[in-house]
Amino acid sequence: MWRINKEVVLSYFLAFVVIWFGVSEVSSPERWVVFVPTFLNLGDMVNSLVMVHGVVLVLCGLSLVFNFYRRIAAFIVLIMLIDIVTTLILVSGLDEISVRDIGLLGMALALALKN
Repeated sequence: MWRINKEVVLSYFLAFVVIWFGVSEVSSPERWVVFVPTFLNLGDMVNSLVMVHGVVLVLCGLSLVFNFYRRIAAFIVLIMLIDIVTTLILVSGLDEISVRDIGLLGMALALALKN
């Protein structure tokens, strides 16, 4: 009988979202600079920061898919999502975007804590 591996399913779906956002950040960083906190005062470096963020997301997503240091990748995504959720809630309160990202944060936490 064929059994569904819950960790793999969770990893693939989290990876899909993470890779999609990462590719979007790398290909169109100007769409994402509005989410960088203004207090960082990065000036012209903000596009580069968004692109680096996107590359890290893509690498973590691929790591989740191919089970290459999956827990470490999930932990990195977890840390990034904690920052994202905190910023979103501070800027715009609890809305549909922050709630979605809290769900993704839970997925990353489940994978990071997996034995």
